[in-house]
Amino acid sequence: MIEREKDLLHLLEVKKYVSINDLCKKLFVSEATIRRNLNSLEKQGLIRRTRGGAFYIENNHLEWPLLYKNKENIDKKIRIANLAVDFVKDGQTLFIDSSSTCLYFTRRLSEKKDLTVLTNGITTSNLLSDETDVNVYCTCGQVYSKRSSINGPETCDYILRHKADIAFTSCRGLDANFGTSDFSEGESMVKKSFHKRADKTILLVDSSKFNQTFFNQTFSIQDIDVAISDKEFPENIALAFNKYNIQMVW
Repeated sequence: MIEREKDLLHLLEVKKYVSINDLCKKLFVSEATIRRNLNSLEKQGLIRRTRGGAFYIENNHLEWPLLYKNKENIDKKIRIANLAVDFVKDGQTLFIDSSSTCLYFTRRLSEKKDLTVLTNGITTSNLLSDETDVNVYCTCGQVYSKRSSINGPETCDYILRHKADIAFTSCRGLDANFGTSDFSEGESMVKKSFHKRADKTILLVDSSKFNQTFFNQTFSIQDIDVAISDKEFPENIALAFNKYNIQMVW
């Protein structure tokens, strides 16, 4: 995403709707340029074009590109990563999903020795191979470039042929009754496969996802062993976790 597209997206996020004429005036560019940028943002699923302008799409109704999600809630994700790395011991085998939250956690793994990681994240696998000495495995399956992830039936089959000490996964929403949920059915199935073949499942969830639900349920509350966040869990979620003796860390 180029800088002008980021500026456009920010304006739309604030105003919710902006006309093309107003965008031209605010950004000092031609109408043709604005239209090209709006077309690009619409193809990325970030806005909806209308005659003479564009609407911002609220983030709980879409699957954001990983590049954009990496820039959201950075402080929260860094705090979660700093807490999560303490659960990793030298020599372990880990499953790590393709989420932006897990990507921040991945950056801390250079501190550990003799790790083996299987991930469905393209960016995650590249980071691990470039910046750490981790033994990295990446799943097969269909590539979803917007999410920088791989999923599908082949992905799940591949995961189920392996075993891990810990599965580190995130989610789009965490609800006391519904459990964790995700926008994409493919991502949800991958996380379920990680859970099936891991001795322990650790959920990395920032506080913006509390009491949110999405179409695809991934985990029931009792599927989680440890939940790590950047702040204390709300009372209703904490009660659900306590019912199943789930460790909470913040």
